[in-house]
Amino acid sequence: WAALAAPLLMWSEFLSMGMSRHGYNLLTRPFSDLATRGTQNAGFFDLGFFIVPGVLTVVIGLGLFAVSSNQAWRIGAVMVTASGVFLTAAGAFPQDPNSFVEGLLHGTMAQTCFALASAAPLVLFIGSGNKTPFAPPRRVWLGAGIAAFAIEALAIALRPLVSYPDGFFQRPFTLVLTIWF
Repeated sequence: WAALAAPLLMWSEFLSMGMSRHGYNLLTRPFSDLATRGTQNAGFFDLGFFIVPGVLTVVIGLGLFAVSSNQAWRIGAVMVTASGVFLTAAGAFPQDPNSFVEGLLHGTMAQTCFALASAAPLVLFIGSGNKTPFAPPRRVWLGAGIAAFAIEALAIALRPLVSYPDGFFQRPFTLVLTIWF
């Protein structure tokens, strides 16, 4: 249930809070803007987008680890668990326009979560090797893993070359991970 609840909660928080925030652009602004300290409903968004889904992701990772059959699967499960820990930590350190350190901590926790979450489906795909090569859900893991990794890599590669809104890559990345969950 955690695998269904985490993305459902994240998307419902994002859409409801994003649509109700005057001037917030759902396509281009980063998710984290909705949790910026001092803004309307920031605490509720922080709880429903970062903290509770982070804890649910940890539960998912622990469940995956409990049914592990080999080293790669265990590594993938640990990556999922760690991405949940870092998602929760991103919520524990919300952006604060008056604090460089809190913004840095939030960004570091979020980027670490994204990096782990982008690679975990690929590692789980490799770890599920005793199943038919392209049987579901392996196809979903492979497709989501390649897509998430490619989106993250492209965003990192383009950042020094091109100015783009932070939210531009977050939407497809989060959608891919929602499909994977």
